[in-house]
Amino acid sequence: MVDYNEMRRRFRPKDPEKSAARARTQAAVKRIAREYEQKRAKLGLDRPPLKRTPLYYAIVICVMIFIAALFIGVQTGAVPVGRKRISKAAIQARRSIDALAQACGRYRFHVGRYPTTAEGLEELAALRPQLKGWFGPYIKKVVPDPWGHAYVYEEREGGGHPVLYSTGPDGRAGTTDDILPEQNMFDMPFRDTTWTNHWVPYQFRGILVAPDETTKKAWEEEIKKY
Repeated sequence: MVDYNEMRRRFRPKDPEKSAARARTQAAVKRIAREYEQKRAKLGLDRPPLKRTPLYYAIVICVMIFIAALFIGVQTGAVPVGRKRISKAAIQARRSIDALAQACGRYRFHVGRYPTTAEGLEELAALRPQLKGWFGPYIKKVVPDPWGHAYVYEEREGGGHPVLYSTGPDGRAGTTDDILPEQNMFDMPFRDTTWTNHWVPYQFRGILVAPDETTKKAWEEEIKKY
């Protein structure tokens, strides 16, 4: 048998005020949703997405290749980052000035002195068979530096390596772009004489030079026999 009193307690009629409040809340939510959709439409956020056509993929691949090439260039130094790029002319000038310094050393190796300031670098290319100890020419000819300027050469008073340098791109002496040789290039002929093909300076002719200590002692013992 159904207990109607129990049913009334469990299923009480809805409160009109709560129902009205719930309806107002739902209406407000719907209104906010409509305003949101209207603003999205106004800003163009509802535009259809870009179609991924073959052109789209081609553009993406080109961009990726460009970024990879730029990264590899930075890693290998092909693209300078944060440092000054060295020009080909500067590299050529560096090689030329070192070669001139070494030629001066060879001239001194044979003659016993560097060319004087008056003689200049042209002395290295001159034909001087009458000069005692001369075994040149030491260069083919004197040419300007890559920027068309003459190399600066001066004999240093009191001995020592001569003054030799390129004035660089600006052609002015004493500026930061001057290019000087490595100082050890002047002494290179004295450390490595293989280039002379057993030729020695005149003051050392007749002197026997042993290649190592063992050979030296063997020669000394051989000489004692005579």
